[in-house]
Amino acid sequence: MGREEDLILLESAIGAIEEAASAVAREIERDRLSEISLSRLSTVEAELNRSRLALEEVIREEAGG
Repeated sequence: MGREEDLILLESAIGAIEEAASAVAREIERDRLSEISLSRLSTVEAELNRSRLALEEVIREEAGG
């Protein structure tokens, strides 16, 4: 697989992470779960966002390098 294809796959992964984070955020906003579950979901959302940022950094580095 070439570099360009690798970057496309990473961008696709970012899209999937964004969709997952959005779904988690919607569930948090509904506020129908227990405090513990909402806390866990908040942690999951934060981790997804950190992962997205890390992938974006990898893409910037690879695209520029």
